[in-house]
Amino acid sequence: MRIPSPTSRQRWAIIGAIATAMCALVAGITAPAGVAAPVGSSGQDPYPLDDTLRMNQMQTMGTHNSYHTGLIPQGLPPSVTASFPGYTLEQITKALDYRHKPLPEQLDNLGVRHLVFDVYADPQGGRYAEAPMLAEIGAPTTMADPAWKEPGLKVFHVPQVDQQTSCVKLTQCLGALKTWSDQNPGHLPFMIVIEIKDLDVMNTEPHPPLSPWGPDDYNRLDAEIRSVLGNKLITPDDVQGKYPTLEAAVKDNAWPTLADSRGKFMFINCNCLTNDRHRLDYLRPDGSLKGRVLFPASEPGNPDAAVVRAENPKDFAKIADLVRQGYIVRTRADANAVTGDIARRDAAFASGAQIVSTDFPEPDPRYHPTFQVDVPGGTPARCNPVNAPTECTALDIENPEHLKRPGGSSHGGRPIFGS
Repeated sequence: MRIPSPTSRQRWAIIGAIATAMCALVAGITAPAGVAAPVGSSGQDPYPLDDTLRMNQMQTMGTHNSYHTGLIPQGLPPSVTASFPGYTLEQITKALDYRHKPLPEQLDNLGVRHLVFDVYADPQGGRYAEAPMLAEIGAPTTMADPAWKEPGLKVFHVPQVDQQTSCVKLTQCLGALKTWSDQNPGHLPFMIVIEIKDLDVMNTEPHPPLSPWGPDDYNRLDAEIRSVLGNKLITPDDVQGKYPTLEAAVKDNAWPTLADSRGKFMFINCNCLTNDRHRLDYLRPDGSLKGRVLFPASEPGNPDAAVVRAENPKDFAKIADLVRQGYIVRTRADANAVTGDIARRDAAFASGAQIVSTDFPEPDPRYHPTFQVDVPGGTPARCNPVNAPTECTALDIENPEHLKRPGGSSHGGRPIFGS
């Protein structure tokens, strides 16, 4: 009987398990009673290139709409087709029913190292606790989780018809990340994309229409992120420093080194589908990002340009050029749950885009029997193929032997569906 060879991800998991066991053994032998031995206690520098490598010189794979757990068993109400003309109920269902595991499982088991959250304002609470459209398909019309009634930013995809999420409140999502980060302090810097949702894509009564975000909403977003991850943030001020603009800093290679950014999180304002409104409204009155948390997705030539969206990786030359100039680029290996396009997936990684998003960090046989998106080599991240130094290896970006805290544990027309 022939035993199949392990996949690259399985090999990485095996390496991590062995490394964790070895660390625990070393800690148990060498540490005084009750004192955990530090990671890398052999005396060797666990990351000898950390003072050289910068956070724009790595490449990660992560999930699009990372909170998304799929549709309810009853599916979509037929009236949803009125909001998406030209698409059948079957097409809309297929595009919306991709499913992600809880956040800690994605990080531990699937090599996910960046995430995307759709965020809705709900300062009083209860704004999205009712979904009357679900009565069409005989489903409960009240959200079961009591968090829907609490004040605070909510994380989900489409009002009423697609509110299934692994963490209802943004602070809950961020809390799960902080817990994992505390247990894995050697992790590479995470890049978290926030898509602000204030466009009424449903256009359906009795759901009250959404209204554009205002200054208070953006301030609440900053405050909620700081309330959970305040000492773990990389902000525009950190990168800009004394440069006249943020763009000037990144074009002069001023991104933080890995030594200065391990265990931290960088947040990106996706600025999706709003004709630049979310970027412009998020800026301070003087056009700066002083005191802000998020880096707006912008365009080269803007003073705030540090992160650029290039959603179609087949525009290979453009992305590679942006990476060489110093920008961080986000692209998508697949979109609207369309799988099997290996050329698109491979182009995403070859382009040098630092952020490669997917709906399929593992195969979903309902869509395609084998399609998945993995960082080449099967590691959670790798050296950027466009701008990293030749001596860099994937273990210089994140090494499972130096990831966990000793003694700690972790949980084992238009684009119709947003970005």
